[in-house]
Amino acid sequence: MTVDQLFVADYRAGRTYAVDGGGARVLGRGVLAEHAGVLALPRGGATDAQWAFVDDRSGALVALGPGGERRVPVAIPGEHLACDPSGRYVVVTTGLGANASAWSDVVTVVDLPAGESVRFRSRTGEPGALVVPDQAGGEPVAVLRHREPGAVEALPLTRCLDAGAHVPALAGAVLDGIADDGHGDVVDQRTGVAATATSRGLERFVVDDGVPRTIGVVPWPVPGRAFYLRFDPATGRAVGVVRGGPAAPAAWTRWTNHLVDIDLSTGDTHCLELPPGLAFRFALGGGRAAVATIHPEQDELTLVERAGPELRVLYRRPLPAMSRPPAAGRLPWDPVGDAPAQRRAVALDPSGTTAAVTRGGDAELHLVREDRLDTVGMPSPLDEGGHLHWSGGGFDPVGR
Repeated sequence: MTVDQLFVADYRAGRTYAVDGGGARVLGRGVLAEHAGVLALPRGGATDAQWAFVDDRSGALVALGPGGERRVPVAIPGEHLACDPSGRYVVVTTGLGANASAWSDVVTVVDLPAGESVRFRSRTGEPGALVVPDQAGGEPVAVLRHREPGAVEALPLTRCLDAGAHVPALAGAVLDGIADDGHGDVVDQRTGVAATATSRGLERFVVDDGVPRTIGVVPWPVPGRAFYLRFDPATGRAVGVVRGGPAAPAAWTRWTNHLVDIDLSTGDTHCLELPPGLAFRFALGGGRAAVATIHPEQDELTLVERAGPELRVLYRRPLPAMSRPPAAGRLPWDPVGDAPAQRRAVALDPSGTTAAVTRGGDAELHLVREDRLDTVGMPSPLDEGGHLHWSGGGFDPVGR
């Protein structure tokens, strides 16, 4: 496998692929846990693996690299995953899966080089996961972000690894007062500053001598909120798409979207308006951001330059329409007839020059550059858009 390889997961079909040289080849089987996403592992870290994901059917963390595939048992359904700076230890939390409400309180910590894992119980509710360096000495701390009631809980990673048999309950130091609706987490491993996205804004905190401590909220610069964050280690900035407009999900065609770019340490914020509609996940690479928006009038890919004193649009590219897009006036994730409503996954190559965008349900992947759009046929439909990861970019220790 090469470091600039594009990884494609069709989680509905239970297949994974690599795209290089303009074609797709099968990597293997596995139902990627879509919410947990793909975790980039550091180059030159504790293993030769380059990325990892949770197989939500077999119950394993799957790590991929030049040495092939390795699998380590974890609790499922996978909700979030994060690793320490060395890439040795991976924390996996559990969520809803095929159930209507949160039911599992099991957290898994994986030792990748050893091929072993340990499990403990925390709190139900789809907790977020981070590994944060302690301000007092730099020791890694597993941090769980809870909802309803909102809180941040810190447990020394060594304590998690020492958990005994039979899945014991562990409790750590807790920071209360976080908004109840946290969703989307980032950490800067160099400074130890971490944050979660809530309706209030970007709520920042550090872990100091084992105890999480708030360092302030950065309000969203426009009405609405971000639900999903990415972190750029080259700049120390968190990036998200703030969704505004009608609160009703059925009014998704009138949702507004703004790309926000926030310095985790200072709170300095940049903002750029994007096309309306459904902006699902987005991608970072080469100091740029790629965002796909879905709208009945036109699906578009927007490439944004993030370097400099402000954000600016490099180009907007219309995308070929999906055969079964979300229906206006209905929830964007509701089925269309007897088929799932489709959406798009996005990835950006490490140089920021080529974006990959799926055409969900149509078995196609578009490779978009400023002056051209090429299409790669895929072996399976990519229902619900699938999932993409372009290896070789900056190290973000949280699954995306």
